[in-house]
Amino acid sequence: AGAPQWPQPDGRTKTSAAWLIEHAGIPKGFTLGAAAVSTKHTLALTNRGTATAKDLLSLATHVRAQVHQAFAITLVNEPVLVNCTL
Repeated sequence: AGAPQWPQPDGRTKTSAAWLIEHAGIPKGFTLGAAAVSTKHTLALTNRGTATAKDLLSLATHVRAQVHQAFAITLVNEPVLVNCTL
């Protein structure tokens, strides 16, 4: 089964980022050092206590790369990043 899809009036189709992330092999609770995907919600990244902003950005970059590799879709982050990029 494929990802859920929602056609948009402009002809594009939205899909579930959480579905893409989980089906790209990144489960809830996945960790990269002290940064982790939340155990409750796939779209939330968490600090396990000692993660730096750089660690969280590394995790976000890894997640985005895995989704792109699996589906040829580039996730777009919703929070505005200040003085850093993915």
